[in-house]
Amino acid sequence: MIRRIVVALALATSCTAALPCGHCVEDKVAVVYDHAELLRAEAAHHHVAFCAIEGNLPPGEATQHDLTRAAESAQGVDHGSVRVSIDNPALAFTFDPSRTSVERAVKSMNRKLSSLGVRLEPVRVMERTAELKNVDSAKTSGP
Repeated sequence: MIRRIVVALALATSCTAALPCGHCVEDKVAVVYDHAELLRAEAAHHHVAFCAIEGNLPPGEATQHDLTRAAESAQGVDHGSVRVSIDNPALAFTFDPSRTSVERAVKSMNRKLSSLGVRLEPVRVMERTAELKNVDSAKTSGP
């Protein structure tokens, strides 16, 4: 019995929590994901772009403000839609695909951000939210 307890404690202390690495695409998307903003974009038939921020970002609200201002000034980007993370460098914005493409918007943003020594690299574009379907409980219940 004591041996089982010792083994269980040894296993429990050797397990670590899965923490986000901050480098994969999923982490970049998750850190700036705003479901309410995504629903607004979808209702307007707009898209959501998720970008990694490359370069050395000075910490602080001034940097966040500069990134937001540069993103919102690009043609076709929805004002108020920009989400920025400095800690895990990422940026998201919604845009009207009939007025611009993600490539053109990011190119415009990168011209304005070059003075900061950073650039955006698009990693994902979401055209609409995931479509979830209800599960028919009669089919999933036992025999």
